[in-house]
Formats: sequence, C-alpha cells, structure tokens
Amino acid sequence: MPRRRGLRPRPLSAVIRSKATLGFAAERQDVMRSGHEPAELDASKLDEASRRVLAAFKDHPAARVANLLMEKRTDGSWSLLVTIPSPTGDRRRRLRIWLDENSVPSLEFGGWHSHADLWDPDQDVALRRMLDYLERITDGQIVLAEVPTIADGMPYRVVDLLDRQEILDELTSPTIPTDMKLLSWSGAEDAVLNDLREGPA
Repeated sequence: MPRRRGLRPRPLSAVIRSKATLGFAAERQDVMRSGHEPAELDASKLDEASRRVLAAFKDHPAARVANLLMEKRTDGSWSLLVTIPSPTGDRRRRLRIWLDENSVPSLEFGGWHSHADLWDPDQDVALRRMLDYLERITDGQIVLAEVPTIADGMPYRVVDLLDRQEILDELTSPTIPTDMKLLSWSGAEDAVLNDLREGPA
C-alpha cells in the first residue's frame, strides 16, 4: 500500500491520533478489495522482512488466536498477513499485521493503522514497540472510539485508557459526544466516554 508523502508524524502520540490515518485506512481497504486473495501461509515463500515479523510474532500472546496468511505483491513476491479476529465477532475490532510497499511492518485496528518505523528508526526496536502496542490493544488498554467512522462504518481513532489527558481531551472536544462508546478488542473493556469523567476508582 503506497504511503502519502508529508504525513509522517514524529511523536508516538501523533502517530496514534493523527487524522492522516483516515486516508491511510481508506487506501488499505481499497488494496484489500482489489488485490490478490490471501493464501495459506507457506513460510518458505515469504520475503525476508515477513520472516522477521513472523519470528517475532510467534511468541506473542495474540499468536494463539491469530490466522496466519500471506499476500501476493505486484512483483510476485509474498508477504505476511496476520489477522486477529475479535472474540466479539465484531469486524470493526479486527486486528491485522501486514507489510507496506517498503516491507515495513504495519499494525491495523479497525480503521486505524500505523507503521513500525514511525515508532523507532531501528528496525528491531520498532517491531518490538509495535508488538508491545498490539499487546496493549488485546489487553484492553487501547480502544477504538466508535465515532467518527470511515467507509463501511469502521472506526479509525484509538484512545489510550491509561492516558488521563487523552481522556480529558475527548471529554472536552465540542465535536465528540460524551455518550460515545469505546470499543475494546475483546469486548471486556468496552466503556462509555462519560463514565470515565471521574477517572479510575
């Protein structure tokens, strides 16, 4: 999936909350609809970057519920595609790991996504941080704001439930309803924004 130039934020908070993800997510959906159908994983066919991601992911807590597939690139090579369905069965909460056109590992949650090299310029550190963030999602610390959405009703903004300032920003935004639902990957940590007004008990 091609990236748009000039939309690479520096700090992690900007990576997570940037509205640039709206355009990125729409592009990704187009690629998934128009590209080759994913195939059953054959690790021997994967490119080097995909094999590195696969090796790092195999011991991750989410690996036990993940579907491991591969995607065919336009040049004929194969790259890893990891799909982690939500236990709720809600497609909006689905997680994916894939590699962009520069073979950079990328993480997708609903309509939001980010690239590993935005976390750190070192490939190994970046991948580790991306997988740590994945674990925060599956643990329910990072959730999806139910509105607004992109095509097909996919929410594209993430909220860190442990970041009090981020919660306050949501509560005081004139464009965000206080009864907005916050969707966790598992469903166990779902919340309503206004219920977080007083902070943790």
